[in-house]
Amino acid sequence: MQIIHAIFSFHVGGAETMLVDILNRQCQEASVGLIIVNSKVNRNLLDTIDKRVNIYLLNRKESNKIQLLSVFFKINRIINTINPDVIHCHNNKLLPFFVNQREKTCLTVHSMVQSTLFLKYYRTVFAISKAVQEDIRKQTGIFAPIVYNGIEIKQYKQRNTYEFDKEKEVFQVVLLSRLFPEQKGQHIAMQSIRILKKQDLNVKLYLIGGGNQAELKRLKSMAIEYEIENEVEFVGQMDREWIKNNLRNYHLLIQPSLCEGFGLTIIEGFACGLPVIASDLDGPKEILESLHSGLLVKPNDPVDLAEKINQVIHAYINEEMDTKYISGDNLHIFDIQTTVENYMRLYLNQSQGVKI
Repeated sequence: MQIIHAIFSFHVGGAETMLVDILNRQCQEASVGLIIVNSKVNRNLLDTIDKRVNIYLLNRKESNKIQLLSVFFKINRIINTINPDVIHCHNNKLLPFFVNQREKTCLTVHSMVQSTLFLKYYRTVFAISKAVQEDIRKQTGIFAPIVYNGIEIKQYKQRNTYEFDKEKEVFQVVLLSRLFPEQKGQHIAMQSIRILKKQDLNVKLYLIGGGNQAELKRLKSMAIEYEIENEVEFVGQMDREWIKNNLRNYHLLIQPSLCEGFGLTIIEGFACGLPVIASDLDGPKEILESLHSGLLVKPNDPVDLAEKINQVIHAYINEEMDTKYISGDNLHIFDIQTTVENYMRLYLNQSQGVKI
């Protein structure tokens, strides 16, 4: 099978890192290519793609409409040369580049629908969760089969002890997301740390993730305002190998998102054997319910988040870190191999004209 994936930009994000894992698995059993339209490319992430994947960098400057026609011709030269069986897009606005290949196209919607543009013209639309599936149905009437995002679960090193001495240790809480408070809720996490500090609890928040300098400056100013400069550490963007090897060293992963269609970092937390607290939104809730693990917190509620963190601290102290906090036996649902197998099956159905 010949498969081409297409994406506009290639930053370090949930969709991009998951796409790397898909490419690296698919190229073991198919001929696989990746088209990246814009010039914004994270080279370190690009270097993690298997050399068997053919990568096409079109280097269009973002928002440059003059270059769109040139990109159209470049893409169609690639498609006409390769003649792929499947064109898998990861942004809905890519369809016009493949207008003559509509029957081969499919789209993964990686978040709650921001724009319905061109959705109805794709041959198949995939959703990453029930929440995204229902959002697509409400906005467009399209039925989108669910293919859960996945990670290389076996590559993540696990925490294997759950002890905590509150007199001697700092309870380390990690939030693994790009610095985008309006969606990822870093400010909510910081407010909860301020509450816990006032309760004389020795807790520290580690913010792992990149972002623009304006957001970083704003969050640092917030830490000063809340008088928690010593209780918050801005770790910055860390590569995937570091995450796989070091995430287990924290005591707790939190994901206090205000908007979240899925939550791949939640899966990473469970893969490392960490307890997880996530916002009670459809996407994260779906993960926690599937794994029968973790705690849900009211969105945009730092008081509730602080209470839930305190609850986990006491579970450590009292040696009660049972399956209520640690993932059970269902983590394989979110393994990348399951993701790839589901995509390959649905590709085959699409190419054979089977109604999905």
